[in-house]
Amino acid sequence: MFRSWKGVVAVAVAMAVVPAGTALAAPAITVTTPQQGEEFTVGQAVNASYSCADPSGTAPIASCTGTVANGAPINTAAEGTFTFHVEAVDGAGGTASVDRTYTVVPVTGPVGGDTPATLILTLGPAAAFAPFTPALARDYTATTTATMTSTAANATLSVADASPVATGHLVNGAFALSSPLSASASPSAGSGGVAAAGGPVGGSANPTELVTYDGPLGSEVATLTFKQPISGTEPLRTGAYGKTLTFTLSTTEP
Repeated sequence: MFRSWKGVVAVAVAMAVVPAGTALAAPAITVTTPQQGEEFTVGQAVNASYSCADPSGTAPIASCTGTVANGAPINTAAEGTFTFHVEAVDGAGGTASVDRTYTVVPVTGPVGGDTPATLILTLGPAAAFAPFTPALARDYTATTTATMTSTAANATLSVADASPVATGHLVNGAFALSSPLSASASPSAGSGGVAAAGGPVGGSANPTELVTYDGPLGSEVATLTFKQPISGTEPLRTGAYGKTLTFTLSTTEP
């Protein structure tokens, strides 16, 4: 005879028993970022940081969700005031929510640049008179240009003859013209330049002032005019008359 047995397997399950009438605490939410009233700039990279917990320890958190996932970037794409929302649900059906308002403002900061002190003078082609004709009284003229760039509060263009030989006179070897060479300048319209009287070209110790300016210059082009009087009785030597002149652009307020 065979006997059959019915086996019974007992499984122990640990359960938290909450006494009747006990009120369960709502889930607790902690929002680290963004804080209430926190301010960010447009485009700033800011990641959300929040967590949910069960204060009582009897109802584990079932869900903890925010406007974006924990650790994900929050919205800072445009200016404005925004609300970040986090909601928690525990295993007993308890719920809680938290709102944090933050502001996104424009990016601000100093913008600028420095201008180095600048005085630049560039001369045009060498001024050339027409051929001097012997026994003919005439005032010969020749022109060239001076291009000036300045960052100074004022500027003065002057000219001088640094040669100790017949200073201020054109020479041809050992021969010099009897009348001095004169120079003048005409500033361009709207440049603020004021033409000086000009006159005979002086030596290095007393240069001849040509034009003054009362402000910065951006590629200002002035016309330089030279005048050489020759009398009808002036003895002229065959060959070229000339002088190397020194032009100076200076300022008293760099």
